Amino acid sequence: MGIGEKNRMNKNGMIPAIAIVLLIGGGAMLMSKGYDPVTVASEQKGSLLTAEQVNVSFQQVGGKITEVLVEEEQHVKKGDVLMKLDSTDIDLEISKLQKDIAQLDAQIKQTASSIQVGYEKINTQQTQALIGIKKAETSQKQVFDGARDEDIRQQQLAVQSAMASYEDTKRSYTRMKQLYEQGALSKADYDNISTALSLAEKAVMQQQEALAKMMTGATTEEKMQASLSTENAKTALSQVDQARKELDTQKVEIERLQAQKEGLEVQLQTLGVKRDRLTLQAPQDGKIIKVVSKIGENVAAGAPVIMLETDQLYYDVYVDEQQVTKLKAGEKLQGHLVALDQSIDGKIEFITAAPQFANLRMSREKGQADLASFQVRVQVERTEKLLPGMTIEVNLDEIPAR
Repeated sequence: MGIGEKNRMNKNGMIPAIAIVLLIGGGAMLMSKGYDPVTVASEQKGSLLTAEQVNVSFQQVGGKITEVLVEEEQHVKKGDVLMKLDSTDIDLEISKLQKDIAQLDAQIKQTASSIQVGYEKINTQQTQALIGIKKAETSQKQVFDGARDEDIRQQQLAVQSAMASYEDTKRSYTRMKQLYEQGALSKADYDNISTALSLAEKAVMQQQEALAKMMTGATTEEKMQASLSTENAKTALSQVDQARKELDTQKVEIERLQAQKEGLEVQLQTLGVKRDRLTLQAPQDGKIIKVVSKIGENVAAGAPVIMLETDQLYYDVYVDEQQVTKLKAGEKLQGHLVALDQSIDGKIEFITAAPQFANLRMSREKGQADLASFQVRVQVERTEKLLPGMTIEVNLDEIPAR
């Protein structure tokens, strides 16, 4: 061992000894002035900057690691992909569900289209049935009520018109017959006038029969036939109503298919979420300090696979119940960075009781701690100069009482 090393050992050995002497001496001086070490600590609080560490894991999914996209000491941003698990099984399930949903969707559309066409057809049938009923009822009324005087007069005029036409055709027939017999008219022209005379005669007979029917009224058989026609027309409308009810029933089938489709869509969304979780992303900015699992390994859900040191720094100070009244969560708190000899602003994240750090000042009469202790966590924005492990002090005397 060299002389230099011995000197350094002597110096290093002297430092703790000097510190002990100072502490003993200082404690004696403080006690002589009515102060104890806890009183001094309550005035000048010290702590260490700490970087939050996060155990990153796959949430609610496990499997075989297929990709590791980061390495230790690498800095990552929030959302960067860290690892991936094998997605083959989930991909197959998703593909099957997508096909099932597509089939249901096609079935729903086909059924809906069929129902729509059915309703259009039924509406047309209903219109025709209503028209048929109206005609049948009108005809039945005419049969039962008989012809009106106005109708009879019109029919009489029709008979007269038919008779006049017949007489004109008969005169033409007589004249053309003589010409035919004299050889001055062709056989074809003679046949045409003969046919016209026959048709005119039949027209007179039909109009006369119609007039006679109007004058005498409908027979019992005709009345029965008219009533039957009306009932048949109403039956057609009943068939339309029945067909409409059947289409309404088919709507329930669409609702069932739709509910089935929605259930499959929920399963698809669930698998989509599960598949997304097979890709592990950085929860926040930070540095990879350890890659626990490697490619090819099987990991369980929730098992830590990466340790991440976040860019968020914090320090804890412990205060008594009198000092804690000066502080409030969400407010700023200024500390002093010893290594850089500069002030640093932080934000109080929370204040909570810390019974494990009971105040050391003892009641001389009772022999027990007489003040509660509280933990105060302060968040600090990280910079290039700030490193975990640096000492930071907080002077609570500089904070006014509330």
